[in-house]
Amino acid sequence: MTEVKKTYKHYVDGKFVRSESGKVYAIDLKNEKYEIPLTSKKDLRDAVTSSKAGFIKWNSLTMYNKSQILYRLSEMIEGNKESYIILLQDHGLSKNEAKNDIENSINTIIWYAGLVDKWEQLTGNLNPVAGEYFNISHQEPIGVTFTLNSNSISLDDLVKSFLPALTVGCSVINFSEKNAVIALKLSEDINNSDFPAGSLNIIAGKFENIVEDVGGHVEIKHAVIYDDISKESKTIIGEKGSESVKRISFQPPTSGLSSILPFIETKTVWHPKGK
Repeated sequence: MTEVKKTYKHYVDGKFVRSESGKVYAIDLKNEKYEIPLTSKKDLRDAVTSSKAGFIKWNSLTMYNKSQILYRLSEMIEGNKESYIILLQDHGLSKNEAKNDIENSINTIIWYAGLVDKWEQLTGNLNPVAGEYFNISHQEPIGVTFTLNSNSISLDDLVKSFLPALTVGCSVINFSEKNAVIALKLSEDINNSDFPAGSLNIIAGKFENIVEDVGGHVEIKHAVIYDDISKESKTIIGEKGSESVKRISFQPPTSGLSSILPFIETKTVWHPKGK
């Protein structure tokens, strides 16, 4: 019987797509070699277009609905736990390390699912002012966010690279390099978790090939770098980011309430107290 080898594709706008360039790069694991689509500048632009629409769709949902969707992702991973264990072992983890990592990722997703309808109360506040007014700090998601996840072989680290932004209402373009096989496998469970198309896009490739475009794209409101990139790439994204007036975060927190703070902006609301 002929063996049908699995082909991984990017996940953009709720669809599994190849790179428009047709180019791939290889990832060699212990028992398998994968050819992963290599993101081009056009692929990035397509992902941003999708993410702009996805931001509107994601924020049209109620907080309760968003929480349900995130929780559904944890259920999907739980149901496919054995296949993730095999894949992480193929990356070099022991079976016990793989099991612990998957369990940690499930717990992480559930924690953020529970934060969805609570984060604004925890980050906003009523400010003291002199006068018969309420002055309220109101928090809003910053918008379309690009995240470069770390190259650590970890499903838990992967979900931590997009959950903080999603939790507060941002749409996310999540980019992977060495751990792309894990990310693209996860996209299959994302697809079955009722995320609106474009709210979470998963792409892969060589970051150095698109760093200028990430920094310069005016529709990307925030570029978040969880990986330890080169000094040259930091300089490029910093310079391009200043031109496109975007927020840039290097290795922000990945747990606790502080993990969501880079993805929100504060607006001040004044309102008379009345009699």
